[in-house]
Amino acid sequence: TGDEVVPPEEKPVPGKVRDINSYALYGAVTEAGGQPHLYGIVRDDFHRVRESLSAALSENDLVMLSGGSSVGTRDVAREAINSLGSPGVLFHGLSVQPGKPTIGAAIEGKLVFGLPGHPASALVVFHLLVAPLLYRGSYFEAENGFWEFPLTAQITRNIRSAPGREDFIRVKLFLRQGNLYAEPILGKSGLITTLVKANGLARITAGKEGVEAGETVEVKLF
Repeated sequence: TGDEVVPPEEKPVPGKVRDINSYALYGAVTEAGGQPHLYGIVRDDFHRVRESLSAALSENDLVMLSGGSSVGTRDVAREAINSLGSPGVLFHGLSVQPGKPTIGAAIEGKLVFGLPGHPASALVVFHLLVAPLLYRGSYFEAENGFWEFPLTAQITRNIRSAPGREDFIRVKLFLRQGNLYAEPILGKSGLITTLVKANGLARITAGKEGVEAGETVEVKLF
């Protein structure tokens, strides 16, 4: 969603951005075993967002929208979701980075996720919250910890983190002399290239203020 979003075949003028999230999430859903359906770009208008959500809910088991979840006068996702049925929005905001403005909702037995508009944030939240449901149907831990963080690696540089918040760092894993290392791929959450270069997520738990180079971190593969 968003007035600033244009189709990928259109050359964006200043203030506009190409739609990346629809196609990135389409591929991620397919990889996780789902059957995705696209509903196009929706402008920041309550009635248009509500109409598109209503159509998607009638034809699918789970619905995602990207953008429109930040607190602001033009962000209408929460209101549109709450207007469509009970119980509506269950949470709005997570103590994570990236992905803070995420929405989680249920409407008449179907789940709705409002993902952030920035590509890296949207895909990180997808891998954390949505992919487990597509793979296994629940968040209960599988025997092999498939959607948890089953690997450990040594981080290659210092990373700061705010206490009370879980940070998920895009990393590139590599082996050196039999040891597994995680090289942070740094960049803003609007940069899809950080995900292209990475092959996993390293987790810094909420109780830490960061990690130092050489420290062991838990890693989840994409």
